Amino acid sequence: MESIEGLSPAISIDQKSTNRNPRSTVGTVTEIYDYMRLLYARIGIPHCPKCGKEIHKQTIDQMVDQIMAMPERAKIQLLAPVVRGRKGEHAKVLEHARKSGYVRVRIDGNLYELSEEIKLEKNIKHNIEIVVDRLIVKEGIEKRLTDSIETVMELSNGLMTVDVTDGQPVNFSQSFSCPDCGVSVDEVEPRSFSFNNPFGACLNVSAWGIRWSLMRS
Repeated sequence: MESIEGLSPAISIDQKSTNRNPRSTVGTVTEIYDYMRLLYARIGIPHCPKCGKEIHKQTIDQMVDQIMAMPERAKIQLLAPVVRGRKGEHAKVLEHARKSGYVRVRIDGNLYELSEEIKLEKNIKHNIEIVVDRLIVKEGIEKRLTDSIETVMELSNGLMTVDVTDGQPVNFSQSFSCPDCGVSVDEVEPRSFSFNNPFGACLNVSAWGIRWSLMRS
């Protein structure tokens, strides 16, 4: 290409002399790398490394709007997942829920009354979800729905499952975590894409770097 006229460049690079550094690249010398890190941090969408689903924050208002968009008269239950895939009898968890005034709990997909005696196998992994509220989607429930969601968030550290009668359950997360796998990621920042910053490095790479340093020393 000899010349381009009438087309403004998106990125313009000035030719300049630099010190020869074996670690320098076109991206670092021209500072394009810095702009790329900023671009990825602003438009990048994090995904769960296990299931591949999109991970994003959801405010309580957004959760309310999404639930209110469900079919009218749909029957729902707001569940607080307090135990996820952990072994044990979890007697203290159930007792605390009972003393807090909750009536029902769902354990491994089965619904129980907290007033009855519940005995769990301690060597089997269990999922325990406290039933915080049961509602019918209709106009006028926004205030009660908001209060119930806030209660769920306090119980389960920002996670909620909405069980829909004759429908698929919907999972919500108030933080950058996968509501299905429980994997948490930090908010995406420019330093997440820096090779000079351990903030964005995977644990295996960090561990290997430590071992390599020890081997060299």
